[in-house]
Amino acid sequence: MASTSTSLAAFDDRPFFDKALRYGVAERIIASDRLPCIEQDLAKGLVQIANYFGTAHLRPELDLALRRMVKLISLYLEEISAGDLGVAAASLRDKTLLSHSKGGSEMIKRLHALPESAVIGGECVSVESQRAYLDEVTRSATFSLESYRAELGLRLKNQMAIDFSLWLAKKMGVSRHDVDDADALIRSAMLVLFVDMAALSLPSRTAFVRLIKAARAAKAKLDERRLDVFLKNEPEEFQRLTRAAMASFIASDLPRIRASGASADNLLYGDQGQSYFVKASVDDDVREYDRLVAKHWDRVTRGEADDPAVLATVFLLLATGLAPKASMLLKDAKALTGKFRESGFDSSAVIDFIASNAPQAMHDDLLKFWKEDLKREAEQQLADSDPNWPDSHMERAVEYLRTTCRATWKGKKW
Repeated sequence: MASTSTSLAAFDDRPFFDKALRYGVAERIIASDRLPCIEQDLAKGLVQIANYFGTAHLRPELDLALRRMVKLISLYLEEISAGDLGVAAASLRDKTLLSHSKGGSEMIKRLHALPESAVIGGECVSVESQRAYLDEVTRSATFSLESYRAELGLRLKNQMAIDFSLWLAKKMGVSRHDVDDADALIRSAMLVLFVDMAALSLPSRTAFVRLIKAARAAKAKLDERRLDVFLKNEPEEFQRLTRAAMASFIASDLPRIRASGASADNLLYGDQGQSYFVKASVDDDVREYDRLVAKHWDRVTRGEADDPAVLATVFLLLATGLAPKASMLLKDAKALTGKFRESGFDSSAVIDFIASNAPQAMHDDLLKFWKEDLKREAEQQLADSDPNWPDSHMERAVEYLRTTCRATWKGKKW
């Protein structure tokens, strides 16, 4: 192997290891008899790193291992020395290159172990994922101490948000196993704390609707004394985070809540980019939620929107220009069939009705039911276009509607 100085000279971007080593030699911090030991460490480290990621028997792998090792040493040296070349040179004098390389590797492993986002219970750290992350980082030409510190700051912020959200969850009666998004839980907790006299527990869906209604009131404002009582005797860091989160809620979330056209249903399930946490509750009345957020939908479906027969009735009546309702009379079936055979289905009427009236959480499933299932089948069953299978008296069509919809007549000849 060429001398250490010759090897390092190939790096035009002057990694910190290169600078520290040359500085140490020039300033006689590192004696000349120390250089053979450094070179031996470098050779030994190259083989270990090459074997860890692949094989030490191929020249390209050894070249890549050299770049990896220099990157790891530079990262660690610059961090512990705070950029002071004299301190870094003294470290190279006193400790092996392998310990420096390991130090850089441990820094990256600690970074990888921190959460990339505030989603709780995301990808777990494994030997394989750790190796893959080390591979990615040490291959990158742009990964530096500055980028490391920036990423570390973001991940520490995510970890703090997760710890904070789990603390809030515990104080507000929710198990940590039920929490999956720290930001959403914090936002809901701030809503609870903002609404004066609200129970200090995270809301169910129906409770969320009532909280939003209360927060929208023009006179609603934070009760500082109530917040002080909530935070009394709690860790100072969580007190600080709570007050910061409340300030953010009032500045950013409250205007969205109070915006014209905003609704609890849209805030909870719409594409707002800001999510809220609601707890699952066996005592929460699904019908009550639909009644609160989608009164017309609830009235038309009679609270039975989970019944495909009711949905089929409502959608097919809408698609043929008839008034939507949850059940179908025989005369409705005949009128519906006649209108379909005259002009087909008005699919946009169904789609618009869903968008304007149905609860947000149901939109995708309702559209899929209409477009992919009901519409296609009904067009085939209601048509009278096959001369080999005539249905001029609508008997077949009416029977289809009787078995598909919420019909009020029995299956017999008419």
